[in-house]
Amino acid sequence: MGQPFSKKEMGLKNVAHLNGSPVMQGELKTISLADVLQLLGNRSGRHLIKISLSHGIGKIYLEGPALYHVEIVGDEEKEGFEAFVGLLQLKEGRFEVYKPVVWPEKGNLKGPVQALLIEAVRRQDEATEETFLNEDLFDQALELNPPEAPEPEPSSFWTKVRETLPEIRLGAVVDPEGEVKESHGEGEVEELSGFVSYACFQLREIGELLGMGELKAFAISGKRKLYAALVAEEKILGLAGVPRKGLLWWSKKLLELEKGTET
Repeated sequence: MGQPFSKKEMGLKNVAHLNGSPVMQGELKTISLADVLQLLGNRSGRHLIKISLSHGIGKIYLEGPALYHVEIVGDEEKEGFEAFVGLLQLKEGRFEVYKPVVWPEKGNLKGPVQALLIEAVRRQDEATEETFLNEDLFDQALELNPPEAPEPEPSSFWTKVRETLPEIRLGAVVDPEGEVKESHGEGEVEELSGFVSYACFQLREIGELLGMGELKAFAISGKRKLYAALVAEEKILGLAGVPRKGLLWWSKKLLELEKGTET
């Protein structure tokens, strides 16, 4: 007789058997992991995304629009937000989506998919930002006296918003209580202001629970509407548009807009 399976081996076999066939599968070179998460975030129920890696397997557990647990198992093991950022950076690889029967007892990354995607993009941008300085050229530049040029007139705030996010049809500046201070475009201003003020309040609570501090921006999309918001000091910029672009695109544009309004 052969050696009996260990409990660990039995558990893995049972999970594979009970999961059955994947409900979705594909290649990350044709659809990004962020887009997969956004698609699943619009569905109810629990899902498990398995990503095949050269050195192991990545797993993302989510329930409806919220993440629950992320891990990478194999030669290099990671979990939580670190694993989430690592998996989002993948440009190639195969993924499969299952309806999980076995669920982690304690999740290590709980929060809305959209908010965590924005935070992951922000962390990646901060990690890749570098400043290159050639000291010789810098010293030479200090000795130059170029002719004075007239300063270009700064573009208006809403022009910057339109240039960065051409997909929007309505924008509003509101205070934390939801009172509209300024608006631009066409649409239901009161509906937009009420939604973004409530959502930002909830995201502030979620950020504190996750130990991530105040979440500065979010984007959430339905089939016909898309709402986004950017928190700046004591004001909130609420935006409404059509969901022709993916939420990851909106996340990056919100970060660009945040940097543009700070200057």
